[in-house]
Amino acid sequence: MIEQLLQYQNVDAKLREIETEISQSEERKKAVSAQKFLNSVNDNIALLEKRAEELAGKYNESLALYKKLGGEIKEYDDVEELEDSEQLGYVRRKAQELTEQIDNLLNEIEQISREIAVVLKEFTQLKAKTKEAKNQYTEFVPKYNALKASKEEEMKSIKAELAKIEKKIPAEDMELYKAKRKDKIFPILYAVQVFGKKPHCSRCGTEFPMACFDSLKKGSLVECDSCHRLVYYAGKE
Repeated sequence: MIEQLLQYQNVDAKLREIETEISQSEERKKAVSAQKFLNSVNDNIALLEKRAEELAGKYNESLALYKKLGGEIKEYDDVEELEDSEQLGYVRRKAQELTEQIDNLLNEIEQISREIAVVLKEFTQLKAKTKEAKNQYTEFVPKYNALKASKEEEMKSIKAELAKIEKKIPAEDMELYKAKRKDKIFPILYAVQVFGKKPHCSRCGTEFPMACFDSLKKGSLVECDSCHRLVYYAGKE
């Protein structure tokens, strides 16, 4: 059984090599990155639109208040004509307060205007990036599909060979192997190594209990708790 599993792994390595070549190809990376951007662009637009709406509301409110305060301060234009000193002092203080409020409001309006400019710039940049992503997607998806198609016959042949070998392997062992393969662990099978009569995983060096060694000698597979590979006994100590 171990021999068949090792044979299966050797053939499977050819399949994994092709899969890795495809998954790490520039064609796939470009196509996937463009797709991810295009999938998120609507959310980004929605966030910018919401921010723009909030800023427009704040700007209009501040502008309305600015006009209101501008009207109020005009009421104090003739303050020097007042003869009552107490009343004159009060009016001057109110005029000063309004002036400070107007100055603060002008600063706030300028800040909002700057923020609006930033949002508009982000809209422009997002539009340009969206166009770029669409062009990239249009260019690289066909190239990625062509790459996959070019490997299809070779992969089909390897899978057929794997299917023949699989028939010789117990279902539970094959299921365990495939589970590891699905978790992107590879190579999956490693022979146990013995140092001073103590069994160790030859992949990461983790020491196994002697009870595990007994199971290995009986032909069982043992999963390493550290690297999660499947360890087998090759008949040598």
